[in-house]
Amino acid sequence: MISFLSEYAHILNVMLNAAMVLIWVAYLHFFTVNHIRQSRNVVHIDLGAAEGAHSRCLVTNLSAKAIYVQAIVAELSSDDRSSMTQITDKDEIRPEDVENPLSRTNRGTLQPGQTMDIGSVENLVSRARIHLSEDWHSDEVDEVTLTVVGISGQAERIFAASKTFEAKKSADGRVFVAQRVLTKQLRKRETREAFNKMLNDNTEK
Repeated sequence: MISFLSEYAHILNVMLNAAMVLIWVAYLHFFTVNHIRQSRNVVHIDLGAAEGAHSRCLVTNLSAKAIYVQAIVAELSSDDRSSMTQITDKDEIRPEDVENPLSRTNRGTLQPGQTMDIGSVENLVSRARIHLSEDWHSDEVDEVTLTVVGISGQAERIFAASKTFEAKKSADGRVFVAQRVLTKQLRKRETREAFNKMLNDNTEK
């Protein structure tokens, strides 16, 4: 046995070194994947806190770090057209009606696991109709896509997440229900750049 080990010691040494390299590569891959997952920004958009037309639209930060909600964007759609506008600020609330000016906006920081109530879908659709120069009737909107545009803790670039709600008839009238449970995280660079351009154009006005 000793003679065998002596004869093939160099081969065994190479095999052990190769195994050690594979182990370190596996560890490196694990830590890299874990770091990427933790550094990604994840936002969930959902309805809750009430039922029907009064249900609230809730935005939750599922990221590992704090995020800053920079804008809320609504896209109204019908069979033959669609329009997009920012609805971040609650312009329907007069400044003199609130004690805290921050209550007139949906901008703000969300800590990990924290939820923000941005209003009912009906209220958000109404706000979008006011902001748009086009004539949209309330019963004309078939779908509304809400997009949360945020800035990560590193403040290097924006990110976005969206969910689409469909108008359905119910005993209480028209209500909006989500097309899917999960919120779509917008990872494509061109999509983020389009929202970034939209925000910059709005700032320059």
